[in-house]
Amino acid sequence: MIKKSTYMKLLLPVAVMIVFIGLLLTEMTGISMEERSASLNYLESEPPERTQENIAPTNVLVAVDKTNGVEAPFALTLTDTLCQLRMNCQIVDVSSEALPELDGFSIFLYCSQSLSPIESEMDVLFKWIDEGGHFALMMTPVDNDAFHILYRKLGIVEYSHEYYNYASLQYVSDLLPLWGDSVYHESHSLSDFALIVRLDDHCTVHMESGGDMAIPLLWERPVGKGRIAVLNTTLMVNKGGRGFAVSTLYALEDTLVYPIINAAMVFIDDFPAPQPEGFDEELREEFGYDIQGFFRNHWWPDMKQLCWDLGVRYTGLLIETYNDNVDGPFTSEQLDDSLLKYYTAELLHSGGELGLHGYNHQPLCPVGFDYAGIDYTPWPSTKAMAEGLLELARYGKTLFLGADYRTYVAPSNLLSDIGRETVLKTLPEIKAIAGLYLAEKGVDALVQEFDEGEDGAVNVPRVTSGFVIDDYMEFVTAQELVLHGVYSHFIHPDDILDSERAGNHTWSELYASFKARLYHIAETYPMIRFLSASEGAAAIQRYDRLVVKRDMSDEGMTLMLSNFYDEAWLAFRSRVEPRSITGGELYKIAEGFYWIRADDDVVRVAWEAAP
Repeated sequence: MIKKSTYMKLLLPVAVMIVFIGLLLTEMTGISMEERSASLNYLESEPPERTQENIAPTNVLVAVDKTNGVEAPFALTLTDTLCQLRMNCQIVDVSSEALPELDGFSIFLYCSQSLSPIESEMDVLFKWIDEGGHFALMMTPVDNDAFHILYRKLGIVEYSHEYYNYASLQYVSDLLPLWGDSVYHESHSLSDFALIVRLDDHCTVHMESGGDMAIPLLWERPVGKGRIAVLNTTLMVNKGGRGFAVSTLYALEDTLVYPIINAAMVFIDDFPAPQPEGFDEELREEFGYDIQGFFRNHWWPDMKQLCWDLGVRYTGLLIETYNDNVDGPFTSEQLDDSLLKYYTAELLHSGGELGLHGYNHQPLCPVGFDYAGIDYTPWPSTKAMAEGLLELARYGKTLFLGADYRTYVAPSNLLSDIGRETVLKTLPEIKAIAGLYLAEKGVDALVQEFDEGEDGAVNVPRVTSGFVIDDYMEFVTAQELVLHGVYSHFIHPDDILDSERAGNHTWSELYASFKARLYHIAETYPMIRFLSASEGAAAIQRYDRLVVKRDMSDEGMTLMLSNFYDEAWLAFRSRVEPRSITGGELYKIAEGFYWIRADDDVVRVAWEAAP
């Protein structure tokens, strides 16, 4: 009788041979494995036609002085924010138009520093507020006769006729979860002026300047049956300042409900991509490996651990080569692509998604495109662009058999209109195109909103980048989680190799910072969904199409959702604590601030338990 150990000795060489043959076939033909099934499916139906009028009733009046070119960006930030919140507004130009009848509005937002244009309407304004209207000053006011008439109503007991130049600010309430009461100084570049005021006891302060002065920067005050809020800053100047508009509305309103995306997305640009050979002396000293060994044995294992611990779903963005060829023919230059196959398999195995970045790192822009001094080579024709994309898609299938690419991210976030058109025409399976959310000064980068494009692709902008970010990016992260319910971030593997991007930090320090941020987000928003880019695009579709109508009563709130598919997410700010919900789930984030997952097209929130 042959012993079991003898069988094992006979079978071991056979098993080794089978494994070897399997690895050889993988090396020759690519990885044959299935991607993780999407947790949220892309909507193939056409988006419904929608006009601003059927999004929400027009109950918000915005007053601006259109002759004041300095103040124009503030008004644009405000109206853009209202659009994101699905709050329809009517704009009145106080430089040339009289105020409409205020009785038709419940909210009046004054987005100009001088109150002189409405000085003759003060009695009407006071009466409207006393009867229940909500009025907000959206900019630091100018000290003039009109302001002197109003200042007591604003809750100001006395004020200086001088303005204070402050260099930091701090929230003193729960209006900005994730940020909390940290001091914000805009990476030591904040410089703004506020009116020095002393407030009465009826005011609730939400934000004040940092330092010993502690000047109120955002406060609210009840007036009769109505309410007044004051934003004593001039920081609401661009997309990065939308959070200040949201905070002011939170201070002004009893209840706010609006759609959010609920997606945390992490993009890894240039991954997989050819890695540099040789040594980095600091990495060799710390880890003992060459560059490729560091990435294989430390960088990727650390990054992958976050997939298991938090459920992060990376979107890796493939680069085939770093040559400058834009004329063709486009052929593979990989002599040994085993590392790219390895990282592709690892990315998919950890639940991630493989997207496309470029045949090379030359943005799809024609001759004449303004690269703002960046050394890039323009493409001679759309034919060449298409051929490069087709080669990239072909090459990707040698790494992952049956690959179905759904996401495209432009190199350096530079993409011309004709380049975008070429991407979608050449690779119609692309559903998500990711650029930037915030504009970069002096760079003609692709700047997007979270929405569906008219060409059928979904815009999935990235808001922040890097392993270590400054307090401005931290602040915007907190704002975007309130406004859009989204975290959209990108990194590069070679950040560690770039002293400017790494900021002279070691890998251990970079990783610790990145990990701590993800944990902080997950702890503050425990219901947040870590999604790949294409899943995030599906979430954006549902967010962008959703129409919310609400019916308020003393007993509670009823939400009627149009263009509801399977589920929807909403942010909910309330001064009254909700007691129960039907048609969905309620998740508390901070005092008075919740997320709602709607499971039905009618959601009811009760202020008190039903008898």
